[in-house]
Amino acid sequence: TAAELRKEIQERENAGNARLKGLILSSPSNPTGAMLSAEELKDLCELCDKEGIRFLSDEIYHGITYGKKEATALEYSSTAIVINSFSKYYSMSGWRLGWMVVPSDLLDPINVLQQNMFINAPTISQTAAMKCWEPDTIQELEGHIAKYRASREFILKELENIKEIPAKNVAPADGGFYVYIDLGEDNVATEAGLGSTEMCRSLLEEEGVAFTPGTDFEDPSGNLGDRRFRISYAGGTNTIQNAMGRFRQFWSGWVKRVHEAKQKI
Repeated sequence: TAAELRKEIQERENAGNARLKGLILSSPSNPTGAMLSAEELKDLCELCDKEGIRFLSDEIYHGITYGKKEATALEYSSTAIVINSFSKYYSMSGWRLGWMVVPSDLLDPINVLQQNMFINAPTISQTAAMKCWEPDTIQELEGHIAKYRASREFILKELENIKEIPAKNVAPADGGFYVYIDLGEDNVATEAGLGSTEMCRSLLEEEGVAFTPGTDFEDPSGNLGDRRFRISYAGGTNTIQNAMGRFRQFWSGWVKRVHEAKQKI
């Protein structure tokens, strides 16, 4: 948020560190699914423009939201860079196709980079993408969103029934197709090697369910990564229901392992 950025700017100035040149933000985000409100995004864009910070807005999960309306940085800034993709809402992840909206002063530098890195996206990918805005395509894609919404609601309801994981430990899943959970100190024994990485490994081995440990997303210098994990619900609703049933089955055994390990430490 703008308040957090303002604090960072002040702290860097007080410490005599170099000024920030750029800021990258994903909203909705991966892994949390959290997103800024329109007002929060507006404040952030205005602060970046005021401080001469180039704002890069990653908007590839736009279109996949649940009640909270996403906003684009283009509404509030003429200097922001916006990145979007056909991978998420348009379900074309294997086609490696996306786009950028850039201010005029960056057209030439970005064109030089593009010419030297990849020239252009494959013709067949571009041709396929042109069908994305057809009415029957949009209807199909909105059906995907309905499935994501049902899966999201099912996961959140299942998590509510796990008393060891309080609601405050579940990130607000405003958009995208992820739920991010903090196991908390009580449900891990990292000194005994029982963190979220081991939990995900055991869950995969014992139940055939793949969750992603937070070590893929958190600062490696801290310990939050081995306390957190991500659930993706990009698959079908039946798959999610089956996976969460297996997780609930697995969970009591995990809690017991952690409890026993803590007693030995």
